[in-house]
Formats: sequence, structure tokens, C-alpha cells
Amino acid sequence: MSGDFFGDEVFSDYAGFEYDPAEIRRVLACLRERAPWEFPVGTLSVAFLDDDAICKMHEEFLNDPSKTDVITFPGDEIFSSPRRRKNPAFSLKNVLAETDAFAGEICICIDQAQRMAAELGTTPADELLLYLVHGWLHLAGLDDLAEDTRAQMRSAEEEALAVLCECGVAPLKNFVFPTKKQ
Repeated sequence: MSGDFFGDEVFSDYAGFEYDPAEIRRVLACLRERAPWEFPVGTLSVAFLDDDAICKMHEEFLNDPSKTDVITFPGDEIFSSPRRRKNPAFSLKNVLAETDAFAGEICICIDQAQRMAAELGTTPADELLLYLVHGWLHLAGLDDLAEDTRAQMRSAEEEALAVLCECGVAPLKNFVFPTKKQ
């Protein structure tokens, strides 16, 4: 996998949160190469945010000031419904993409990942990976607003996480979460 080919951007200015951008890029490359859904062409941006930033974004763009786990913004190419690949292998379409194409942005709340991990008995890194997969699936055309699409999203999340395990990029390993909000 050559995740650097896509030039995906990973960003965080959250004090006390440490991560390896290359690990996130490997996850994204594995999803692009092996997940059974088509994905928009271009660079993907991933931002790790705190509660304040995600709430501000949630209100500004979705008219909802509440806390949330992940917000996804589509890029140049918008998929209105998921498209399964016949052969979940690296798509030549991505290799031939123009370098300035933008696939979208996934904004992930670190505080929410920590809260949910404590509530569910998982790790913050596991929650973070789930949010990353969830956002990626939104860009691939899946939705979870209605009950029937929610079930489809949960199934797709499980399938994508299994693909990541097969690629050897899950679970995430190189993360340090703040012990308290700084």
C-alpha cells in the first residue's frame, strides 16, 4: 500500500493528543485499495478536534450545537449512494486522478472518542478508528439517518474494520490521548 501517493492530510492541534499521521494514511490506503466500496477521487483531509471545535463546526454547518463524534464533508465528487466494487482491489481510477482533486474531509472528536470508550469499555483508539471508518463510508455514499440505512452503515463498518484487520493496520497503535482536556 502506498498511502502517501494520495497526499492525504492529517491534522490536529489538540494539546496532549499524539498520533502518527503515517498510520492514518495507511488506514486510508487500505480502505481505498481493499474495501468493497467505490470512493471519491482525490486527497482526503482528516482533522482530530476537541469538543469546542466540533460543536462550533456542527452548529455552523449543520445548525446543531451539540457534541458529536464525526462530521464528514464531501469533496469534489459526491456519491449519493454506495457503490460496491465487483473486485475490491486497488482502483485504477484513483491512480489516474488529477493531483488537485479533493475527496472530502473527516472531522473526528477526540473528547467524544474518550467518553464513548469509557462508556463502552473499549479504547479511545478503537473509537477513533470507528469514527474514521464511519466518515470514510459517508464519503463512499453510505448514510445512517434512517433506520434501514443505519443497519446498512453498521454492517459496512464491521466489514471495513475486518478489511483493516486483514491489512494489518487495525487496531491503531501509535496514539496518546490526553488524560484530561487541556
